[in-house]
Amino acid sequence: MNVLLLLLVVSVSPHEPVDADSDGFPDAAELHQDADRQAFRRWFVTIALSRHLNPTDDVTDCANLVMYSYREALKEHDEEWRARFGELLDPSIPEIAAFHYPKVPDIGTDIFRVAGGAYKKGDREAGRLGNFADVVHLMAHHTVRVARGLGDGVLPGDLLFFTPRDKQAHVMIYVELKAEPYVLYHTGPGGTSEGEMRLVKLQTLMALDDETWRPHEANPAFAGFYRFKILR
Repeated sequence: MNVLLLLLVVSVSPHEPVDADSDGFPDAAELHQDADRQAFRRWFVTIALSRHLNPTDDVTDCANLVMYSYREALKEHDEEWRARFGELLDPSIPEIAAFHYPKVPDIGTDIFRVAGGAYKKGDREAGRLGNFADVVHLMAHHTVRVARGLGDGVLPGDLLFFTPRDKQAHVMIYVELKAEPYVLYHTGPGGTSEGEMRLVKLQTLMALDDETWRPHEANPAFAGFYRFKILR
């Protein structure tokens, strides 16, 4: 009986990750429960806002803010994490139940998609997944557009992407404070400045003289509102 059991175990094929929706992420590394998705959004926004109040060397530009907040949101926020992180705007956010960084199923710490196509075994080794992504790759491969302009489908934690022809691509985080829409972003370095975090009312952006940064459908430089693929 023991020999037969051993033969059955050996004959079973190893785990093959499944990407049923062909979005570039194995299903096991996505958040399928609504409670987990809501918890992620709250952690993501809270962590980003905390870095606005207390800037850190870990955040140096707009893409870095998104990656930092995304990675920290997926971690287990135990006492050790809280002591290291410092302040939080809302310490009552529930934990994500599905998994925690760095033990993300199938992809480990390579949580950012930087190439197109469905997930395949070997994507990490081939560099199609990694621990870094610039603005262009975040928009093209790590997220999906949910709206061209602000509407009922946009949720806190979604991203705004800008792709002007004569300037660098830029990303902002959509947040809501007291039911009013805001955007949070890092300006990035420029000249002799290291840049800074900014929290701005969406209405203020709409009124800018420079159309480049207006999040409006009529602005050709505004790509739209995007959502992390693991939340779909």
